[in-house]
Amino acid sequence: MIEILLIKDSGAEAELIKEMLAEASHPECSVQHVKTLAEGLTQLRSRGFDCILTDLGLPDSQGLETALAVRNQSKLTPVVVLTGLDDEDTAFKALQMDIQDYLVKGEITGRLLTRTIRYAIRRKSDVDALRFSEARYRALFHDNPTMIVTLDADLTMLTANPICACQLGYKIAELEGQSVLMLFHEGDRPAVIGQLQMCLQNPDQVYRWQFRKVRKDGKTLWVEETAQAISDLSGAPNILVVCQDITERKLLEDELKKTGIQNELLLASAGEGIIGLDLEGNQTFVNTSAATLLGYEVSELVGRHSHSTWHYARPDGSQYPAQKCPVYAAYKDGTVHSGDEMFLRKDGTAFPVIFTSRPIIIDGEITGAVLTFNDITERKRAEAEIERLNTDLATRAADLEAANRDLESFSYTVSNDLLRSLMAIGDYARAIQDFSCAKTDEQCKNNARRIYDKTRHLAELIGIMHDFFRPMRIELHREDIDLSEMARETAEKLRISKPERCVSFRIADGIKADADRNLLQMTLNNLLGNAWKHTVSHEEAFIEFGMTEINGMPACFVRDNGTGFDMANADRLFKPFQSLPGTEEYASEGIGLATVERIIRRHGGKVWAEGAPDKGATFWFTLPRD
Repeated sequence: MIEILLIKDSGAEAELIKEMLAEASHPECSVQHVKTLAEGLTQLRSRGFDCILTDLGLPDSQGLETALAVRNQSKLTPVVVLTGLDDEDTAFKALQMDIQDYLVKGEITGRLLTRTIRYAIRRKSDVDALRFSEARYRALFHDNPTMIVTLDADLTMLTANPICACQLGYKIAELEGQSVLMLFHEGDRPAVIGQLQMCLQNPDQVYRWQFRKVRKDGKTLWVEETAQAISDLSGAPNILVVCQDITERKLLEDELKKTGIQNELLLASAGEGIIGLDLEGNQTFVNTSAATLLGYEVSELVGRHSHSTWHYARPDGSQYPAQKCPVYAAYKDGTVHSGDEMFLRKDGTAFPVIFTSRPIIIDGEITGAVLTFNDITERKRAEAEIERLNTDLATRAADLEAANRDLESFSYTVSNDLLRSLMAIGDYARAIQDFSCAKTDEQCKNNARRIYDKTRHLAELIGIMHDFFRPMRIELHREDIDLSEMARETAEKLRISKPERCVSFRIADGIKADADRNLLQMTLNNLLGNAWKHTVSHEEAFIEFGMTEINGMPACFVRDNGTGFDMANADRLFKPFQSLPGTEEYASEGIGLATVERIIRRHGGKVWAEGAPDKGATFWFTLPRD
């Protein structure tokens, strides 16, 4: 049973809606009807509903303020507007207010209404869940006390969390978009490249390494990084890197390696656990941090064999045999051993650590080993949560994409049915005008002609809407294209359409791009057509297409000496169905530039404009290579 709140002042219309919903055998609906906004808000405060149907014209509220009041009262419940106002601009504004759908009364059927309610409930649930998941992921990434970055396959930093930027002395904006190699010591860069490429080649493997990084102020840090290849939502390979500053530990290890002397004061003050072992595995030194992490007093560990205290644990908590302990291997083979393992506390509980075991060599002889380790329980939990959130985010995105495809299919079917109906009405109106009206009945002819003109206009508007949404539906097929040649072809078509006009086209040679040919052709048609339209009043008009460099990135532009525009209104240029003050004489549905913005955004670029009244305009766009 779907619980519905219906806010509508007309009792007759409310009964009609109830009857429409009752005709549908599934799903079964229970409708609570109120006549004013105040009554509706009272109902929402006292109980919950699965969906809200509201009129925009109520005795105590008018327009989109009505829908906004309902949305603010019940943010988690899907809202569908029922109105007699067939206004596309109002409909778009309603959708921007998180209203799930906008239905015109005269077009509503029982089947359409029940389907709309089901889709509204589903979309609202998916969108809210995705928003929550994204917010939780951002909070975990942003507030994590460990340095985290994500890289693309070219080793460019896609994201960096605040602690990473802070510890390296940068702002986040100075890191994102830059090569990660800029952060590493010049001598370590070849090895870093090799490790990261190996990571990309083995996505199921977790890698760990230690390298030197250089802060913005020139200070060198030693870091230990854990990295794994992941995929973004489009399937492109990325690398997740979790980084820890181990400069203090590295300095300590180097000091021990140089002198072979245990500086007890320095070791005791270290934040990580440090244990010294002799050749039999007995603990000769234990700092306070090590004892605390293992749940002992220092006196309980010094002199005891490590295998009888904290020795390795299997995943089930049982101990490894002493002969298989890599800590001992350090002074058997004289090499450094490191990795992730489980250590045991005094109370028998196991916890994850990251450790390094180095042999102590004095006068060329191995005399023991030094073990350093850190409890990484929180980091493991954070990594698991990040992985879970990534999986959840990908699932939610796939669900949302599927819901959008269903909605797109439904909208396409409805618009096609509407288009056929409009064309039929127009044909009947033309027949009435040609055959049914008496020759002297001018009023009849005028009315029939008006009907025909209006239906043709609506049909054109539906076609324009299809063109507006088409760039977001089709799959991108990138290829190397010659924008200069495409611009010349468009210019020639414009000249042929108005041969009496005197317009000078200046098209630069050799402008190429890696982009979708059809979508870029649509982009140039819109931009050059816009310039052609706004230079119509100039006897000596010019339109220029070229390329320059802005902030180190190539940018294409279309410039004209036409009517221009006030920069105060620049934010309206790329919004659909918007026209600027003073441009009413240039007939347009207002989606050409909006379509350009959607196409360029799909290619990963951006578009903007500059202009002044009566001094022409310049439209810029960038096309990053894939």
